[in-house]
Amino acid sequence: MSSHDSTRPEGSQSPAFTLLVVDDHAAIRETVMTLVAAQYPRCRLLEAESAEDALTLCRTEQLDLVVLDIILPGMDGFEATRRIKELCPRTVIVMHSSSDQPVYQAASLAAGASAFVGKGRNSRTLVPVIASLMPSRA
Repeated sequence: MSSHDSTRPEGSQSPAFTLLVVDDHAAIRETVMTLVAAQYPRCRLLEAESAEDALTLCRTEQLDLVVLDIILPGMDGFEATRRIKELCPRTVIVMHSSSDQPVYQAASLAAGASAFVGKGRNSRTLVPVIASLMPSRA
């Protein structure tokens, strides 16, 4: 677990929103955070490599949005989504998977996610999806 605060150095403005990226691959987390930071320089970025770490952060941080991988060590993304929504019902969840099979998309939405984005289309669709889900804060 770590925090990357992308707030501008002057720091007088609060972050536009706080986003948590949950993926067991550091390169994927870094790619997502880089894409989001480029579009939303005032976004506060957090990362976790497991669902369990994400749940710990949900208990201690005010998370606005979570980008969550489905296949994780230990608890999977579907169960993590259900638990995050129980802990923080207002947190928006975007499921993020290398497999964009319709069954994964349906299960993501059934678990409580607001959207599903395949990893292969990361740069094209992830940021616009986030923008559509966070319009008042972005």
